[in-house]
Amino acid sequence: MLRNVTDMDLRLLRIFSIVVKCGGFTAAQAELNMSQSNISTHISGLEKRLGYRICERGKGGFRLTEKGQRILKASSALFGAVDAFRDEAQDLAGRLVGDLYLGLADNIATLPTARIDAAIARFYQREHDMHLHIFVNSPTELELAVIDGQLDVAISYFSRPLPTLNYQPLYTEEIGVFCGQAHPLFAVESPSMEQLEGSDWIKHGFLPADQVLPIAPGRASATAHHMEAVAHGVLAGTHLGYLPAHYARPWLQSGQMRALQPATLRYEVQHSMITHVGHPQSEAVRAFIADLLAEHGL
Repeated sequence: MLRNVTDMDLRLLRIFSIVVKCGGFTAAQAELNMSQSNISTHISGLEKRLGYRICERGKGGFRLTEKGQRILKASSALFGAVDAFRDEAQDLAGRLVGDLYLGLADNIATLPTARIDAAIARFYQREHDMHLHIFVNSPTELELAVIDGQLDVAISYFSRPLPTLNYQPLYTEEIGVFCGQAHPLFAVESPSMEQLEGSDWIKHGFLPADQVLPIAPGRASATAHHMEAVAHGVLAGTHLGYLPAHYARPWLQSGQMRALQPATLRYEVQHSMITHVGHPQSEAVRAFIADLLAEHGL
C-alpha cells in the first residue's frame, strides 16, 4: 500500500508512463536505455508499492488494467504539477513578489530634492510581481504606523528620534511664513514683528510644543494636521501660516499668496526615511530602500 510518495516512486511512475507511451516493454527499451527484464523489474516494483496490477504483459501483449489507466491519469497530473512548480520556482528567481507599504508626508511632489517618484520608477524597472500601497499622513501617524507594522517604510519630517526606529536623512525642505491676498498684511511692505505676532495664525498640529520657530505664533484660532490644511487657512486671508516654499510657489506666482520677510522668517527641516529596528524586511522592501538611497545619492 502506497502511504507516501518517494523519489523512487516518482522514478517508477515515469518509467511506467514511458512504457505506456511506447506501447510496451520492448519498444520502451531504447528510450529508457534499459533491458526488457530491467523494465519488468521496475514495473513489478511499482505494482508492489501500489498493491495491485497496473498492466498485463506476456504472450497476449501489453495492456493497461483499469487501475493502471487511473494511475496513468493521476501520474500525468502529478508530473504536470511538478513541472508547473519547477517553472514557477525558476520564474521567481530574481523576481520581487508581494506587497510594499509606503508612507509619505503630504505635498512633497513639488519638492525637487524629494526623489520619491524617481525611486518608484527605478523600483518598477526591476523584475517584480508587486503591489505598492502609498499612504499620506502626519509625521506622528507615520511613525506609529511603522512601529505597528502597518508600513514598511515612511518618509517625512520627524521632530525627535524614537529608539525603535531607524532614521536615514534623505533631503531638506525650506519652510516660510505666508499670508493670503485678502489678509491685512498682504499690502504691508515690511510688517513689523508686533504685527506678525499679533495676527491670527493657523498652527501645525503635528509639531512638538518646544519646536523652535523663527517667530512663534502669538495666537492661533486654527490647527492644521496637513500642509494642505495650512494652505486653506492662508488662502482664506484669515490666518498666517508656515508653508513649504516649493508648495506655496504656484500661489506666489498667481498673486494669491505672499511670503513675509522671506530672508529671515524661514527655516529648514530634514526629511528622513524610517524603518523599524526589529521588524524583518522582505527582499522587496530592501530593494526599494536601496533605490531610495541611490536616487538621493546615498
